[in-house]
Amino acid sequence: MRGRRCPWILLPLPLLLTACTPPDEPLVALAVQDGRPVGVLVTCDDDFAQLGVFENDHPDDASDRPLIRWSVNGTPATEVVEVTLLGQPPEGWKVADAVDIPAAEAGIDVDVEPLTELRPGVTYSVSGSSRRDAISVDFTLADLPRIGPDQVLAPRGHDSTAVVSRETFLRKARDTC
Repeated sequence: MRGRRCPWILLPLPLLLTACTPPDEPLVALAVQDGRPVGVLVTCDDDFAQLGVFENDHPDDASDRPLIRWSVNGTPATEVVEVTLLGQPPEGWKVADAVDIPAAEAGIDVDVEPLTELRPGVTYSVSGSSRRDAISVDFTLADLPRIGPDQVLAPRGHDSTAVVSRETFLRKARDTC
């Protein structure tokens, strides 16, 4: 007597992956212009983007510390958007209000406070998104002198950064779009 066969339904791999969140991409970097930190975001030609900076001194601390951040958002006029951190937003963009964020999965509300200055010895992260979320770039004010005129501090994976030429960063970011 032959055993019963169970029919297998094979789904194409793209259908299996559609429910997954796409990975963060190397779309944001930190430049220095006139001694001031500037966020650089490759927008992947999307019609909405955001870029911001937040204090990242205690990433593994789940205490009641507030999220201290500054961010801008809007419709990009060009593929590459450059924003002086804590400065004026690009034309047509606005500074986002500091509002509390519900973290429903953790059962808590995150208190958000506005970031108004960058201080020595504090670790910050530049983040951004357009079509996809960007890998954040961690920095301190001590990193700024290392970044030359045609260079950026860019992500090297999720856990480190490297100073690279602006063109190298832009090429790699465009390749991920």
